[in-house]
Amino acid sequence: MKFGERLKQARIEMDLTQGQVANDFFITRQTISSWENEKTYPDISSLIKLSDYYHISLDILLKEDVGMRESLEKKEVSEELRPVRRNLILIDLILLVVLLGNLFNVGRL
Repeated sequence: MKFGERLKQARIEMDLTQGQVANDFFITRQTISSWENEKTYPDISSLIKLSDYYHISLDILLKEDVGMRESLEKKEVSEELRPVRRNLILIDLILLVVLLGNLFNVGRL
């Protein structure tokens, strides 16, 4: 069973609507729907909260769902690369300022 199916099954077994779960998590009903339909996946902290809320271990929630694991891995890599991207943008801006400064100073010689 996939992640979304497990979420939906757990919600139905607890006799809850998507709206009720959304209210408890302070998110929209559409977010719950997109998780259950596997259009998007929750972040790690939401996964832990879902696990506690539905009384399901993370292992059971995530087991056999390759798409979920890939999504989590991509998010992890993206977060690790964020500081690198920021530094590269800063270096590019510094080089641009230096090049523009040299361009305007050449005309004054």
